[in-house]
Amino acid sequence: MNQIKKILFLVGLAFWLNGSASGQDGFTISYPVAFATGDIADYVKPVSFRGLTFDYRSRINENIALGLSSGWNVFYEELPYDTYTIGNESISGKQYRYNNQIPILFTAAYYLKPDQKFNPYGSLGIGTTYSRRNTDMGLYTVELEAWNFTLAPEVGVQSEVIPGLNTSFSLIYYNGFQAGNELDKAQSYLAIKIGVEL
Repeated sequence: MNQIKKILFLVGLAFWLNGSASGQDGFTISYPVAFATGDIADYVKPVSFRGLTFDYRSRINENIALGLSSGWNVFYEELPYDTYTIGNESISGKQYRYNNQIPILFTAAYYLKPDQKFNPYGSLGIGTTYSRRNTDMGLYTVELEAWNFTLAPEVGVQSEVIPGLNTSFSLIYYNGFQAGNELDKAQSYLAIKIGVEL
């Protein structure tokens, strides 16, 4: 947990330093509802309501913006009392499963109608995702980690509620490619994000 807090602090600091350097930039806080795919969906329930996303975008011109994106999604499932086999050992008890995903991405976005109240956009993020999986039973925990190379295509719409206040609605797929020796399969998920631009 301490490592996750350090990562989020450093990402937040980077956003703050970038945000203080420019006046025409946009900072968006979003609430993502995430849907696990592949290996994550095989491990936990496929829907996560636990998460937060931060996006910082600096406009190069009316249509193009470059920036940073990060966040935290937690997939969780509680399994009933049973006998579970982990590796070569069998343990009886309740099992609590956590899958944490922290993407850290550089992004490029293209806005189709920057002068309109409803502004559709497409974006591509490239970077890494820190994946950590914990399986807890009583006093025991099994922890697996990986840093996955990540591509994250996103489509969405930005809308102006009142002058100076924008909201966003988007769909993004975090494709975390296979990496590492512990979590040796791709760690990918889809998220619906609802955000407010500050």
